[in-house]
Formats: sequence, structure tokens, C-alpha cells
Amino acid sequence: MTLTLNVNDRLEKHFAGFAGQLSDLRDRYKTEHYIEIDPFVPEDLQAAAHTELEALFAANARRRDLIVAQSGNTPRRYSNIDRDAIHQDGGIIPAIYRAPALYELLESIVGERVLPVPYTPEEYIASRLHEPNDVHGWHWDDYTWAIVWVFKMPPAEHGGSLEYIKDAPWDRENPQPEKLVAQGPVWTRHPGVGAAYLLKADTALHRVKPLSVADERMIVCYSFATEADLQRPVDHSSMAALYPESHARHED
Repeated sequence: MTLTLNVNDRLEKHFAGFAGQLSDLRDRYKTEHYIEIDPFVPEDLQAAAHTELEALFAANARRRDLIVAQSGNTPRRYSNIDRDAIHQDGGIIPAIYRAPALYELLESIVGERVLPVPYTPEEYIASRLHEPNDVHGWHWDDYTWAIVWVFKMPPAEHGGSLEYIKDAPWDRENPQPEKLVAQGPVWTRHPGVGAAYLLKADTALHRVKPLSVADERMIVCYSFATEADLQRPVDHSSMAALYPESHARHED
């Protein structure tokens, strides 16, 4: 409980240690639409959040194996936890999403206002790839940014790397992910445990490479919006396919 109550204070002090790296992080974000915050939180918060996440998966995980039409018929095979289960049974993980210190850091990197997403089921989710051929196939996010916090990551030769194509906006009427992948270039990143990566996820076609063997990639994903995101209509049908229970609870 003490850790949860002090999350923002702890993050504020922790992120102050990145002051000397901010210029480089800004430049890399502008160039790559991707940066890593490593370590994302202090070591004891990482350990406590890991314990919290393992308990959440044990109690709430749902296995998904489907094709998502909205992203061009790409596969999703993994176990996940929806936002409501994390909100109800978690402590540190949801507290981080509300921490002003996190928004201040992100705004200092991207150079504009960063906001919580207006669609509750997409605030934060967790996913776990752990069986051979598990994959989070090519897709785009509904909102501008994703922060993906890594708790387990297999060696790169087993899969689990992020692959993305920046500046590849989502044509929802005709996604054509295969064409965009063929055109490239495809950027590959393999962040370590304890890191979090920031991706401009609405205009980056991205996926998690399939696992070639039984191993484990376990993450929490936080989503963030721009002011413009809040003014435009957003189709949440792909999220509804992956998190039907949460979508139904929050559907207007």
C-alpha cells in the first residue's frame, strides 16, 4: 500500500535522473518515433509491480486466438488481461497511469500535451506471449502513443521483438499491412526487462514477432492521447474484438 500511495513521488525523483538524457531522447523520438526509458521505475517498484502482474495473470488472464479484420486480417495469439481487472485488483500498475510525473516526462520528450485516452478499456492492458507461435500481429493503435513496460522478454532468437514501420498511417478502409511491410523499412527493437518503450503507435504499423519456442514475453501497455485525438471519432472495434468483456462494460 505504501508503494502505491507514493508512486508519483517516487517517479518524480526517478525521472529527474533522466534530465541529462532528455535532449537525446527528444532527438531519437523525432527520428525514430520510438525511445526507451530504462529503467522505467525504481528497482523496488519494478519488483512489486512484477509480483502484482503475476497475480493478475493467475486470476484474470483470458486466452485469445483470433484474426482481427480491422488491421488487415492479422493474427492475435496470446493471453491478456483487460483494463478493468487491472484497475480492480492492481495497485502500482494503475497508479502509474495516473501519475502526473509520467505525463510531465512524456511531454518533455514528445513536445506536446499528453492526455489519458478517452476510451476507458484502452487506458492500460497486459499481455503475455508464452506458447510457440504466439504473436501480436501487425496493427495500429487507436490513439497516438503507447508506453510498453517490459516484465519478461525472451532472447531475440526466440522472438518477441517489436517490429514497426513508422509514418505508415492506418487506412481503415484498406489497411494492406503486407504491402506496407514489403515497402518498409522495418525497424526492429528488443527492449530489456525493466525498460519501457514509447512508440508513436497510431502512425506506426507494428507487431510483436512470433515466438519460435515456448518462452515468455510479459508486458503492460499504457495508451495516451493528443488533444486532437479527443476531438475526432475513433472506431474501437478492434479493441472490442480483443477485450469484449471490458468493451461491453464501457460501451456508450
